[in-house]
Amino acid sequence: MKRINSKYIETGRRWLSEHALILNDQGQIEKICSQHEADQLKIRFDQEIDVPMIVPGCVNAHSHAFQVLLRPATGQPHHFQDWVDRFLYPQVLKLDEESLYASALLTFSEMLRGGITTVGEFFYVQNLADGTSSRQRHAHAIIEAAREVGIRIALIRTLYDQGQKIGQRRFKEPAEQALQQTRELAQHYAHTPQVSVMPAPHSLHGASQDLIIEAAQLAAELGTPWHIHLAEQQSDLAYAQQHYGTSPLQALADWGVLSHRACIVHGIWLDDTEIDLMAQYKASLAYNPGTNMALGDGTARIPELLAKGVNIALGTDANLQSDLFTEARLTEYLQRNRQLAMGCIGNIRLLFAMLNRNGAQALGLPTGELEVGFPADFLVINPEDPSLLPALWDRDPEIALLNQMVFSMIPQQAIRQVYVQGELVVDQGQSTRVSQAELLKKLRTGLA
Repeated sequence: MKRINSKYIETGRRWLSEHALILNDQGQIEKICSQHEADQLKIRFDQEIDVPMIVPGCVNAHSHAFQVLLRPATGQPHHFQDWVDRFLYPQVLKLDEESLYASALLTFSEMLRGGITTVGEFFYVQNLADGTSSRQRHAHAIIEAAREVGIRIALIRTLYDQGQKIGQRRFKEPAEQALQQTRELAQHYAHTPQVSVMPAPHSLHGASQDLIIEAAQLAAELGTPWHIHLAEQQSDLAYAQQHYGTSPLQALADWGVLSHRACIVHGIWLDDTEIDLMAQYKASLAYNPGTNMALGDGTARIPELLAKGVNIALGTDANLQSDLFTEARLTEYLQRNRQLAMGCIGNIRLLFAMLNRNGAQALGLPTGELEVGFPADFLVINPEDPSLLPALWDRDPEIALLNQMVFSMIPQQAIRQVYVQGELVVDQGQSTRVSQAELLKKLRTGLA
């Protein structure tokens, strides 16, 4: 058993002062109580730690880890399709098991240092360079990288049966194979701690109607959500109209697959009717403002979605930077720019929930908040870090610190420690699992 005392604990739903987390040997929260009450417990603790401030670990609902390799070209594309054709596909054709592992190791290490304790890795490079199946080797490499650094991973296994471009041969596979391998992968990791698997038909243009329907059925069979890129570009509207005679989200509703298990990735170009559908079916949105800005996609209608009660999670997508606090900041600032007003989200707690528990809901995982029975996935914050001052001295430090965490905090500087399942995985900005020298060596080997 561990006892962790803290001046402040933000559970994700409530703010506590001078409380303690009691963790069991499985890394779950056994009890939350005042430090005075903890003193009265007749428990012999294996470890007792005093820290200044604790918040839930961030949950990254949407990531493509290998796209970290596209960072050097970030400023060069002329538009989205140019980025895909001239940069994404050539990079994809060069990927192998070693480079996929190395890119994931780099990305996941960076995420942990920035406070992300869970990642939804939307993974779609299933095939070898010649287009033949890797027989799950690539997916296993991504999961192994996550386990090595200690991040919790939901492997969002992509199903992709459309496309004729050369680069797409790394993704495209027969529908039956895609479904069966996803099922096998889920079964393989069913009892592996901190690993889960769920299906993701890539998009309306990447997956056929039949495959999307079968993927939703597979998610119900596995008891997981399912994710899909949808309404990211304006051209996606024309594609849906041309091929299905309706709007993108309406197509999913017409096929009977829209439900609480569905997580729409991007959802930038949803109309009023589709926003109502999101609310009606209790679907989630995985929003990626940083990548959407970089690719010139547009800005999602976040206040309208929130007004309807839609669950909104955040993702780092292309991982131009792997910092969910910045994504939360951009979520508010983009709305201010769009509406020429301030306070568009309306409540710092709504924005803060997008960092953690909303992402957990989108991934179907019991994390993202600190309550009894949940895994101890949390961040130790230094409230005296310069990027968090002067909030600590405010008469209402709760709201002041939540505001500054979103709008001014430098995560890699203010986050002292990161815990996943009760285990210390980042200490003073450094991984406890993989040293900086070892990481650099593995990157040089894998990316050579």
